[in-house]
Amino acid sequence: MKKWLWAVVTIVIALVVGGYTYSHHQLQEQGYAADMQSGKQAIKAKRYSDAEAAFTRASRTIINDTVAQRYLSQTQTFVAGQQAITERRFEAAQTEFTTVKTLKKGSSVLVARSQTALALLDTIISQRKQDNKLYQKALDLNQANEFTDSNGVLMVLFQNKQFTKDYYQDIYRKAKGLRHENNAALKSLTGSTPITNNETQTVTSNANKTSEQPAKSAESQPAKQAQSSSTSQSSSATTSSAQSSAVTTESSSATTSSSTTVDAAGIQATRDELNAAGLDGNHFTDAQIQAIMQQAAAAHISPVEAVRQGLSQP
Repeated sequence: MKKWLWAVVTIVIALVVGGYTYSHHQLQEQGYAADMQSGKQAIKAKRYSDAEAAFTRASRTIINDTVAQRYLSQTQTFVAGQQAITERRFEAAQTEFTTVKTLKKGSSVLVARSQTALALLDTIISQRKQDNKLYQKALDLNQANEFTDSNGVLMVLFQNKQFTKDYYQDIYRKAKGLRHENNAALKSLTGSTPITNNETQTVTSNANKTSEQPAKSAESQPAKQAQSSSTSQSSSATTSSAQSSAVTTESSSATTSSSTTVDAAGIQATRDELNAAGLDGNHFTDAQIQAIMQQAAAAHISPVEAVRQGLSQP
């Protein structure tokens, strides 16, 4: 009787344990499948953090599952590639996306996106090489005091519409800084701000329009206006002499005024340039600013460099 009872109990326990094990396994399988599906959907929606979380849960649900681990690793590598692009580490990004692309039995969506990213990186890296080459050429010209030629090379960079994109921002900022240095040096040498390409085109256009205007007004003057009596000629000569004297006086006054204005503007511009460079141009007197401008022009350097080299002291 006791043997029979123990047999029944053993069977019941086996059934309970077996049922629990089967039920638990089913739940694991369902949870695993749900997490994997959720992760794949998140990849399609470009919600990579959600995808990583889902694949992590799946890998923990079924220990040593290689599929979930493969999807998780592929997603993390893809995200690392995107981060490398943001940080302008383009060669590192190429390595990451190549790893994603060559991974077998992973996400086909990530493979396709990695191929697109690699094509973009090829373009970026090639363009950056060209931009850096041009910038270095402009820098060499700047250091040789060929400021106008340096600006000409920089203009080629700035005419490229792609140059302002994030991929090239480090080179773009350096180019802008170099152009500012060139303009400052040219201002110290010529006393005026360099004319940009657009301004040059406008001036040239206006000059062409003026030269194309026919001199009809001069040709249409009647011949009789060229004739005058000796009395009129004498009167005109007297009047012309007086007007000439007045014009000469006014011209001299205007020249002096213009010179004073240009000098004042140049002094203020140089002082602002020194302030922008952190050299506190307000500590210099106008006479000292003028001396700095003269010394900079003689040495073919910018006023900022003249002060930094100790050519002038406040």
